[in-house]
Amino acid sequence: MKRAVAVLLCAVLATGSITSCQSKKSETAASSSVKEEKETKTDKDNENEKDDTSKNDSKGAENTENQENVSTDIKTDTKSEGDESENTDAENDDMKDDLTMQKLRENGSSIDYTSLEEINLEAGSHIAVVVKSTKNGFWTSVKRGMDAAVADLNEKLGYKGDDKIKLTFEGPSDETDVEDQINIIDAVLGENPDVLCLSAIDMDSCQAQLEAAEENGIPVIVLDSGVKTGNVNATCVVDNYQAGVQAAVKLADTIGGSGKIAVMTHVESAQNCQEREQGFTETIAEKYPDIEIVNISHQNEETSVSEMAESVLKLFPDVKGYFCTNENVSGDVLDAISASGKEVAVVGIDAGKKQKDAIKSGKEVGVLVQNAYGMGYATVVAAARAVLGMENDESINPGMEWIDSENISDERYANYLYD
Repeated sequence: MKRAVAVLLCAVLATGSITSCQSKKSETAASSSVKEEKETKTDKDNENEKDDTSKNDSKGAENTENQENVSTDIKTDTKSEGDESENTDAENDDMKDDLTMQKLRENGSSIDYTSLEEINLEAGSHIAVVVKSTKNGFWTSVKRGMDAAVADLNEKLGYKGDDKIKLTFEGPSDETDVEDQINIIDAVLGENPDVLCLSAIDMDSCQAQLEAAEENGIPVIVLDSGVKTGNVNATCVVDNYQAGVQAAVKLADTIGGSGKIAVMTHVESAQNCQEREQGFTETIAEKYPDIEIVNISHQNEETSVSEMAESVLKLFPDVKGYFCTNENVSGDVLDAISASGKEVAVVGIDAGKKQKDAIKSGKEVGVLVQNAYGMGYATVVAAARAVLGMENDESINPGMEWIDSENISDERYANYLYD
C-alpha cells in the first residue's frame, strides 16, 4: 500500500513545474519534467474575488474567497472628483514621516524620491501603471503609495477636477497570465499616456511593447520585477538576490543548520522570482552542507500551488523547512502544511493577513517584507521626473524589513504589512 502511494506522489511531482532535488546541495539539483494532465479545477480565488484596488485587496488572506469577480482591466483614478477628504489628507500627512518613507529617503540613492521639489507636471498628465496582478495585498499597498504621491502632486500644483494628474492602475487577475498582461499593456499604450510604469510577469515578453513606448516618446519605469530588453528610464526594485540570501540564513538557523527543506516560488519567468530562488539556493549550497533542498516547485497554470505543496509534504515526510518567494504561494503552502498536521518551519517574502496570522500563531518563522508603499511612491516620483526629462537613478531600492514574532506588533512596521 505504501509503495502504491509513493508511486502516485512521484507521478504528481513529475509535472514540469517541479524540480526534485534529492542530491546533495553541492551537486546540481535534479529536475524532473514530465507533464501530467489534470482535470481543470475551479479557480478557488478568481471566481470569488472582487477587484477593489483602491482599498485593501489581500489575496494572500482568506478575504479573497468572499470577493466578487470583476473585469481585470478596470482603471481607477487616484481620487474621486472634487476635493480629497480630510481623512485621506491626514493619512497622507502621517505617511510622510512613516518608517517606510524614512527607509526610502535613506536608501542610498542620489535623489530623494519622497521629494516633489521642482516636479511641475502639466495639468491632466496621465501616469499609467500595469502590474502583474491587482489581486493581492502587495499590489494594494503599492497602489496606496502611488495614490499618495499623485495626491501630493495635485495638492502641490493646485490641480482639481479635470486638471488633476490621473493615475490608472491595471493588471490581470492571475499573475501567471502573461498573454493577458501583454494585451493590457497594448491597450494602455494605445491611450498614449505620459509615462508607463510596468511590472512584467515575464521579463522576456515585453520587448515589442517597450519598443512601441520608445517610438511614441513614452518613458518606462519598471517596478518590482525587471525586463531583459528595452529602453527603461529607471527600475524601482528591492535587492531580490539578497532577499533570498537572508531567507536562507533565517530558515537554516531555525532548523538548526541541518535537514531537508523545500522551495515554492511564484512564476518562474519573473526576474524577481529567479533572483530570490538563486540567492536562497546558492546560500544553502555554499554555507549549509547539512541542509538538502529536496524539491523546488514553480507556480504554473497546470498544477495548483496547494497540490504541489501537498505532494511534496507526502513524498518527503521529514521536510523541516519551506521557503516561499511571495505572498500568494506562501498562503497556499501554509494551508497545505496546516492540513498535513506537520510542523514545518516557513520563511516567506511579503505578508498579507494569512502570513501575519501565521507568524502570530507560530506557524511561520517570519517574512522579508518589501517596502511596497515606498516602492509605489518612489515609482510615481521617478515617473514624473522622467516625463519632465529630469535625471533618475538607474536603480531605486525601496528596501525590505524582516518581520517575525518579535516585531510584528510594533506599530513602526505596520505599513510594511498588508491587510
